[in-house]
Amino acid sequence: MRIISNSILFVMMMLVFPMTTGMMIGMHYPQSAFAPSQSATLEDVPFVWQEINGFCNWAATSSALQYIGVDLDLAAVFAATTVGFSYAYYKYNDSLLTYPGVIYKQVEPTQFLSELYGVNYTVYVGENLPGGDHAQQLWENEGINVGRISGQTDALALMRNTIDQGYPLLVSVDPMWLPTADYDYLRERGLSGGGHAILIVGYNNTEGTATIIDPGVGSFGDQYGYPDNGRGNYTTISYSQLSTAWSSRYYISELLQPGPEPDQDISDSLAPAIRDKLLGVGSSYAPSSSSAFLWSFGEGAFRKMSEDLAPSSIREFLTIFDGLENEHAFKAAALVFMGIGIESSLTLQYLSFRTAAQALPKIIPQIDETDFSASSAEAVFSMSALSSNSTLIYPGNVSRIDGLVSSTFADISAEFNSTGNLESSLESYSDDLSVISDYLDQTADAWLEAGNEISKIWPSSPLSAMAPYIAIGGIIVVFIVAGIWYYIFKKPTQ
Repeated sequence: MRIISNSILFVMMMLVFPMTTGMMIGMHYPQSAFAPSQSATLEDVPFVWQEINGFCNWAATSSALQYIGVDLDLAAVFAATTVGFSYAYYKYNDSLLTYPGVIYKQVEPTQFLSELYGVNYTVYVGENLPGGDHAQQLWENEGINVGRISGQTDALALMRNTIDQGYPLLVSVDPMWLPTADYDYLRERGLSGGGHAILIVGYNNTEGTATIIDPGVGSFGDQYGYPDNGRGNYTTISYSQLSTAWSSRYYISELLQPGPEPDQDISDSLAPAIRDKLLGVGSSYAPSSSSAFLWSFGEGAFRKMSEDLAPSSIREFLTIFDGLENEHAFKAAALVFMGIGIESSLTLQYLSFRTAAQALPKIIPQIDETDFSASSAEAVFSMSALSSNSTLIYPGNVSRIDGLVSSTFADISAEFNSTGNLESSLESYSDDLSVISDYLDQTADAWLEAGNEISKIWPSSPLSAMAPYIAIGGIIVVFIVAGIWYYIFKKPTQ
């Protein structure tokens, strides 16, 4: 049995580096052209704060890009990768997934950006990555350079060689092992196993330490706010701590280096990609999946979610718990976590869409010739009503979450706990659910209008909408979430 919401994953822990990429067979870490040093540190790598829980990969990417001369801040990265204009939703039988663009895929959008701006992009993963050999066959078709790391020695060699060549290394780590006090929030709650992106910018073999830039400090918990005291910027971490944190994420790493000049105008590549993401063209989200038609993307994702939040649809979904020994408790907890998961997902999408839309005219000046800005403003308005930073700032702390969506579902759960009648509890809040659905429909309409505005200059291909149906291979990756069970056992009174 599965109760699945990708948003719950990063509510319970900072899941910010899912792997969906491509590999070059037999490729390993690059050998340095320089003699190995006992220590080396890259100077003046810019610190880019991720601003809130969930954006660390993109903040670290912005930092690495700026260091090699590609001047894209966090908002511009959201726009140039298209993640700010992407949303995916899946509900089938006992599965429910909500994916904001910043989480849905991260490697493929980075490769897309790299091609736009002439960057050589390489991804490294551990040879022990579950399903790595099978995935390699699929990833290779994406044309992304990816190497394999055999273990700690290989990983540290990659770190040293990369820095000796003059580039920072972006790595995914379990933040529970990072040294700053910000992560005491996770340690105190036992929230291990999540992913967080940092940059390694230096090493010292004599002392057995590395120097990192951590964009996540101040992005959650009671210390939320920009780290004016400089913590996280050129922080020292022992090889032991780094190896533990890094190996927990299968040594996932990214390397961005200057490459050849791009041979195509950025606007002519980026604008159609954004158009298709907004309009929900399946092939732009899952080009290798024969199951893309089961998903809802872009404007269609918000529209389908709106339908699924009707009281009757929620009640039908919760029938998966019928007959369980703790049926009442499971359904009550599921309601709470549905609200948290949906709200956190929508919040990340709102924040990334808003800033990406603001940055886009600087990247694609022709956008100003359309009514895209007006349509995006309508989307920002409706999405803001469904968002609350509290779901991201206080991961796993139900008592601190207060947005419209999470509060509505929490109230339904409380009434159900009191009355034992799910149908009447849902009907009591049918007006609130209707308000949420209306905002989702308004968001869908605005995304549709924005996509159509882009189509006025860059028309859609009539074949693009059919691509999901004629694809001949692919997989859907499903994450099984234990958040509801965790909640019941840790909070039995609720």
